[in-house]
Formats: sequence, C-alpha cells, structure tokens
Amino acid sequence: MKKGIYTQDQIDAMRKRLYDRGQEVEKLVRHELSEDKVDVSNDWSSGAQKPVVAETTSDLVVADLSIDAPVKKKRHYRSFVLIGSLLIFIFLAGLSALYWMYGGNQISNDNIQIAIQGKALVGGGEEMSLQVAVTNQNNVPIEAATLIIKYPPGTRSVGDSPRNLFEERIPLNDIGPGEVQNVPVKVVVYGEENNQKIINATVEYRINGSNGTFYKEAKPLEFRISSSPLVLRVESIEKVASGQLVDVVLTAVSNASTPIQNVLVTASYPNGFSFQSSEPAPVYGQNVWEIPELLPEQSATIKLKGIVSGLTEEVFRINFEAGPSNPDNRYLVGSILTNTYTEFLIERPFIDVQIAINGDKDREVVIPEGVVSNVSIDIINTLDETVYDMVVEVVPGGNALDERSISSESGFYDSNTGTVRWEVSNNESFEQVLPGGKRNLEFTVKPGVNRTTSAFDMVVNVYARRVAESSALETLIGTIRAEAKYSASILLGSQASLSSGPVPPKVGETTTYTLTLVAEAGANDMTGTIVETSLPVHVDWLDTYEAEGKVTYNSVSKKLQWEVGNLSSGERKEIKLQISFKPSISQVGRTPVIINNQTVRANDRFTGALLQDDAPAVTTELSTEMGYGKDNGVVVQ
Repeated sequence: MKKGIYTQDQIDAMRKRLYDRGQEVEKLVRHELSEDKVDVSNDWSSGAQKPVVAETTSDLVVADLSIDAPVKKKRHYRSFVLIGSLLIFIFLAGLSALYWMYGGNQISNDNIQIAIQGKALVGGGEEMSLQVAVTNQNNVPIEAATLIIKYPPGTRSVGDSPRNLFEERIPLNDIGPGEVQNVPVKVVVYGEENNQKIINATVEYRINGSNGTFYKEAKPLEFRISSSPLVLRVESIEKVASGQLVDVVLTAVSNASTPIQNVLVTASYPNGFSFQSSEPAPVYGQNVWEIPELLPEQSATIKLKGIVSGLTEEVFRINFEAGPSNPDNRYLVGSILTNTYTEFLIERPFIDVQIAINGDKDREVVIPEGVVSNVSIDIINTLDETVYDMVVEVVPGGNALDERSISSESGFYDSNTGTVRWEVSNNESFEQVLPGGKRNLEFTVKPGVNRTTSAFDMVVNVYARRVAESSALETLIGTIRAEAKYSASILLGSQASLSSGPVPPKVGETTTYTLTLVAEAGANDMTGTIVETSLPVHVDWLDTYEAEGKVTYNSVSKKLQWEVGNLSSGERKEIKLQISFKPSISQVGRTPVIINNQTVRANDRFTGALLQDDAPAVTTELSTEMGYGKDNGVVVQ
C-alpha cells in the first residue's frame, strides 16, 4: 500500500541496504565551486541557475531547484500617498495658525488694556485724583475682575477717618466684550519736596471654563512731589566743646493751603548727645513732640537743650522728621512730610576745663552715701594769647542737693538762681589769664536728706574774651559736666536667743540657740544679695531654719550661705536657724562663739557699685534685754 510517494517495498529495500553489512557504500561525489564569475550585484534574475540534483542510490526523485526569478515592476503610488499626506498636514497647520491669530482673541491677555491717568506734579498733603480705565477687547467677557492698586509710602485715604494706604483692591465684577470700566480714585500723598513716587495698577480676572487666575499690569504712573506742606528749620551752633550744654531751636512752618492736624516731630540723637530739657516738653520719651494743628503759614517752635560729649574732631548729627501721626500709633510718624538735621563738630575748647569730685576726674563718680564731696575745677588757657575778664559759672543739679548743700569761700552761691559764680569782682586773678595760665577753684557739696537714687551733677561754663585779629571782641566758651551718684548702704545684723537648755551653758549638757541674721538695704535697690558665715567646730547644725531665699550648708566645712536675692530700698529680710552647743571641760570660764563673723555683699541697682558689710561673731552671751543677768554665757561646770 502506498503511503505518500514511496511504496512499502521501496522503503523495506532501502532499510535492507542501510543495515546490510556486506553492502558496498557508494562513494559520494562532492561538488566543487565553479570558477565562473556570476554578476549578482544588480540583478539576481540574470542568467539561468543550474539545477540541484540529489544523487542517491535509491529511486529518489531529482529535485530541480532552479527558479527563474521574474523582474518585479516598481510601484509609484506610494510616493503619491506620502506627498499627499504632507500637503494635508501643511494645510491643516496653516488653518490652525489662522484660527489662533484671527479667531481666538477671546482668551488673549493682549486684548485687555489698563491705564492710569493722574497729575505728574502733586503738592505734598494735597488731594490727588486718579482715573483707572480697564478695557476688554476680547470676544468673550472676563469674569470676577478686581483692580489692585499699590500706593507708595506716605499715601493716605480721603475722608473723616484717614488711614494709611499700601494696597487697595477694588472689585469690578464681569467686563463684557468691548466694554470699558473707568474707576475714579482719590488719595492724599505726603512726601518731601522733589521726591519721586510711583503708583502701580493690576487687573486680576478669570475666564469662563478655566479655574486659573490671570493678571494684566498697567504702565506705572510716575509723579513728583512739587512742594512739601511742612518745612522744618533748625538753628544751633556748629562747633562745640566736649561736655558743652547746647541749645537747638527747631521751627515747623506750614506750607499748605489747608490746616494740618496732629503733626508729630521726632528726633534721633547720636550716642554722644544727652537730652536735658525742652520747651514744650516731649509727649513721649525724650524725642517726640506733637503739634495739634498748624494753620496755613503758621509756625511752631521747639527748643531743646542737651549736652554733647565726644572726642576732638568728632562729628555728631541730630536728625529730625515731621509728619502726621500714624493712626495705629499716635507716637509714630505715619508719613514723613519733611526732615532736617543739625551737626556738631567737637573742637578743642579755647579754655580747657577739668573737674574732679573727691579727686576722681571721671565724668561719672560713685561716692558713699551721705559723704561730703570736695569739688575741684581747673581752668587752663589753651590759646597762644591772653584772655580777659574770665567768668566761671557752676550750675549744680540733682535730687541730692538742697539750698544749703553748696558752700564756697571764693565763689558766690546764689540760691535764687542755684548757681555758683566766680568773676573779676571776687577774683582779681580772672582779669587776665596768660597763655597756658591755670586757675583752680574749689567748693564743697553736702548731700541733703537721704533718698532713693540720690545724685547730683555739675555743669561748669567758662566765659572769657580776647582781642581777635579783626580787633573785634569774641566770647569764648569752655564747658564740662560731671555727675556723682550716691551709692546706698547694705546693713547686716545678728543675735542669739535661747531655745532650750541651761543658761549659763553647763559642761556635758546641750543648750539649743536660735540665731537670727538680718540683711537690710539702704536708699537704693539691691540685687544679688548674699550672706556668708560658718559655724565653729564645737557647734552642731540642726538643719532647722526659716528664711526668705535659698540656704546652703556644707557639713564638712561647716560653711553657711544664704542667697537673699533682691532687696528694695529700705527692705529687710532675715533668717532664723537653730544650732546646739554641748560645752567641754576645756571651755569652762569662757564665753564660746556659736557663729563666726558674717559678711554680706550686694550690687547697687542705681550706681552698679558692689556694696559690702559684715557683722561680728555671736557668742553664748545673751542680751540682758531678754531678762538674763550679766555673764550668762560663761560656761560653768
């Protein structure tokens, strides 16, 4: 039966040949490569291919694999499809661009216009009218529009209750296609003359179908303050000697056409300037004055006094500012209308003045409470020429002095004016003072009634004249200032009282004592008060006490420390502690010490001085005021 192209007999015959050992195998003939060159680089179909013959010993069919490859024709329609697709893409891209350029203006930010109109010159403090125009040139409306205006410093609202303006948001709601909204704005702008200022405006809006917020800014409006409604003028000397008392006169003049209300004037002092007084007095601190109202062309004057201290050739400046008060804080300038300044040059004085209090030449001296002070003044002519008719005037001050505090043998103390004066009439040596000449003056200061933060100061002014090169008389001034502060005292006291046991103390028996230590402040407040003491070797600490503050006891060194802390003027604090004493036979006939010397130290809050005091040791001898007899502390057997 045939299966495929071979019969079963043929297959059996082939199997027999394969497995027959005696069968001779035919030698295979290998095909060798042809030396004929065939050009196949350009056309595989050129030339006839030789058939490939499968040579076998069986009746196999010869397979002819030769193929005549026909030449394929080129298909040109693909190029047409590619070119056509490219042309369609270019057409659609151009159509989209035209749509966005000419048909999509409903979302263009460039089609929203905002402009600010206002004066280029505005008087400071005058009302300024602005016109803000917002135009929508889109084909669709813009929604939830808000006008945001940012003002320069010194801008205030118009009305009965003016307030400072920094940023203002004005709702415009929706603006339709082609619609223009004009927003009038009125403000008052303050500033110095010729000061350049800028106002910025922005529109905030939304568009339908979008959750985003968009902004359009206007070109800023620039304007200049043509004139200030207020003018400050200052008068003072330019050259001073260190320690000299100077006068500064400040005048505020209204330059406005309407009244100016609640004008504040502030001063910024340098470190070397010490404010003394002013007329009128400041409304806040030492550098803020208030002018309730200034009518047109009206003026107000402020006179202040201060002492300038510094090194030779050093320059000091006091800056002044003026303007309406801040609505939130009436002691701050809300808008600066004008400012000015005055400068002082420290020069070497024509007459050098030196002062010493109890031999101390420092400008600030601390002296013990209640001590009488000797004040010495040395005056030296530092010029290269003679000065004439010298006058020395001492102006004392401070709460430590009264009418009887100053006494001088050569000077005249005038209680009516509170000054001590030396001149030619009571000192002939003042008629002429040669170059390098020196004069010495002395007086004493006795403090008055003891009081808290007691102090006094001395301002020494020296006047003289010389013949100048132009033959004109000149007044020369030398001045100096010194201050003395009285430090308070700190007092410490102690005593013992009986708690239990025999009196006088007996050998072998225990007597318990209560010790009381007292710390008391003087006229000034005290800080960091500490009391220290120790117990003798024969005394035992019972760890029983009552005290204000912290108590620390060292059982090894037997040292006791009591941290009292702060003490107000005249305040006293105490500690009560218990100790026990069992006398020894070696102490018979003696009065033993039961607590050693005590010391106290504290800082004077007013003067900063370190104060100290001590109290003597306490013995077993109890006070007779408690009802005990004499020698009640002598140890008996």
